[in-house]
Amino acid sequence: MAPSVEAIVFDAARWRDLGPRMLELERQEWGSRAFSPREMRWQATNREAVVMTTWDGSTLVGFAVAGPAWTKGRASLLNVLIDPAYRGRGLGWPLIVSVERELFARGIRELDIDARVENGFADNVERRYGARATVIERDHPSPYGPQRTIRVTLVKAARSPRRTRATPSPRTLRRSSAEPARRAARTRPPTQ
Repeated sequence: MAPSVEAIVFDAARWRDLGPRMLELERQEWGSRAFSPREMRWQATNREAVVMTTWDGSTLVGFAVAGPAWTKGRASLLNVLIDPAYRGRGLGWPLIVSVERELFARGIRELDIDARVENGFADNVERRYGARATVIERDHPSPYGPQRTIRVTLVKAARSPRRTRATPSPRTLRRSSAEPARRAARTRPPTQ
């Protein structure tokens, strides 16, 4: 089963259920540099936060959290983590796109992203958003390694995750099984 994205509204009870797994993912990624349990709890339970999760069945395999910035109409992407066993499957961008959509629905028009440089995320953010991305602060040192701060202008229809050729478009017309099959018109090559 393919992992699914789900919005989560956190309260104290939800934090007790999911917080330990989120902290586990944070520690797997950052070790001693990981956010503290207090900081992680604040990120998730802040009433202005947007939290998107991705699941494989009943297992939380990743999450993205955006929270308030210092300026009205702007948010900051605080955290995006995918379980190492699930990386490379394209799970991060659907989380971020879901965060974008929710922020836009709340009236937020800009998202600041402190993107890691070493793993290529900063370059990927700039490439993905193109003209909607503005580098606010060039590569700079941080406790998490070099980062680049990028401001993304949010738009109403944030791009959906890419569909593969094998996945039919929802607009594809389907014949009902009761309809007789039609033969395709064939043209014959000219004879001499």
